[in-house]
Amino acid sequence: MKKWCAIRRCLQIRLSVYIVIALCLLSIVHFFTFYGYYNYTHINRDSIDSKLYKKVHPAVLKRRKQNCTYESILQRTASMQTWDIGNDTENFVAAGIDGGSYVPPQCNPLFSVAVLVTYRNRQKQLDIFLPYMHNFLRKQNIHYKIYLIEQQDEKPWNKGLLYNIGARQAIADKFPCLILQDVDLLPLDESNLYVCTTEPRHLSASVDKFRFVLPYDWLVGGVFAIRSDQYKEVNGFSNRFLGWGGEDDDFYSRLSMHDMKISRFPRSMSRYTMLAHRPEAKNAARLRILADNARRGRAGAAADGLRAAAPRHLQVRPHRLFTLIAARPPPPLENNPRYANAERPLRRFMPAFHYATASFPPIMCEVCVIDEPIEALHLPRLAPLSRFHQSGAVRG
Repeated sequence: MKKWCAIRRCLQIRLSVYIVIALCLLSIVHFFTFYGYYNYTHINRDSIDSKLYKKVHPAVLKRRKQNCTYESILQRTASMQTWDIGNDTENFVAAGIDGGSYVPPQCNPLFSVAVLVTYRNRQKQLDIFLPYMHNFLRKQNIHYKIYLIEQQDEKPWNKGLLYNIGARQAIADKFPCLILQDVDLLPLDESNLYVCTTEPRHLSASVDKFRFVLPYDWLVGGVFAIRSDQYKEVNGFSNRFLGWGGEDDDFYSRLSMHDMKISRFPRSMSRYTMLAHRPEAKNAARLRILADNARRGRAGAAADGLRAAAPRHLQVRPHRLFTLIAARPPPPLENNPRYANAERPLRRFMPAFHYATASFPPIMCEVCVIDEPIEALHLPRLAPLSRFHQSGAVRG
C-alpha cells in the first residue's frame, strides 16, 4: 500500500517540475563534460625534439664538454605527488647554485632559460617554490637562472610591468629564452622540459585547481615560455593592468597581432599543482582596458610595454637561490589626462619603472658553479628563507 501511495504522489507532481530537474541535471553533466579542454591541441611527444628552441648563453658555449641529451627526460613518466612536495623541499641541497643560476657540471647544455617570478608578500609560497624548483630544474640538464621581481610597495599589483622589468634584465644578461612563472604553481611531471619551443609555449595547461583541464584555449597565464626575440617583437606585457586579471589575455592579443601561435605539450607532461593562497583583489577595470588596448591595436602596443618600462637605474641583488630585482611602480598611466584622452598612447608620456636604489653588489659571474655555505638573505622587504637556513636543510 505504501508503494502505491508513493507512485500516486509522483504522478501528482507537475510535468514542469520534472522538466526543470532534467534540465538541471543536463546542465551539471554539460559543465563537467565540456567546460575546458581535456584533450587540447598539443605537440605530439615524438615531435617535441624538433620543435625545441636550442640556444644557449654565450658563456656556456666556451665550455669544452660533451653535449647534454634530453631524449630520456622527454620520455619520463614519473610525476610528483602533491603530498610528497614537503618531503622534496625538506631535503634540499643548494650545491651548484649561484645567484639562482645553475649549469650542469657533467655536460654542455643546449638550452639557457631565465625563469622570471613576480612576487609580493608570498613568503610561505616562496619557501616552497625555490627549493622545489631548483630540485626540479637541476634534473633537466639545462642552464637556468631564477629572477625574483618583487614589487616593494603597497600600491595595486602590476604583474605585467614586473614581467617587463624582469625581461629587460634577463635579455641584457643574454638569455635567449624567458619563462614567466607564477610563484604558486609547481610542475609535477618530470618530462615537462623547462625550455622554449620555436613558437611561444604555454607550460601550465593542466592545473589541479581547474580539474587538470585547460579552461580556454587562448589561456597563456600561469607558466609561459617565449623566446627573447619574440618577447621584444610584441613589446612584452601592457603596463596598464593594476590588480588581478587581464594582463594575460591582453598578452595573448599581442601574440595574435603578430601571428604567433601557442604550442603546448601533452596533458601527461603539463600537470601542475597550485599552492593555496588568499584570492587577490580583481581588477575592476580589466575589461575596459582590454577593449581599449584592442582598439588601439599595434600602435598602442608599441608604446605600452617592454620599451616603456626602461629603468633609470638598473641594479640587482644576487642571492644564493635567486637574483632579486627590487622595484617600485610609478603612478598609473590613467592619472595622466594627456594619455587618457589621446587616441593613441604617446611614448614620451610612459613613465619609467623605478628600481630600488640601494647599493647592491653587481653580478660578476653569469654561469658560476660554486659549493659554499648559504648566507643569510637580508632583503629590504623579502624575509629570509628561515625554515631552510635555520634548520640546516640548505647545504652548500
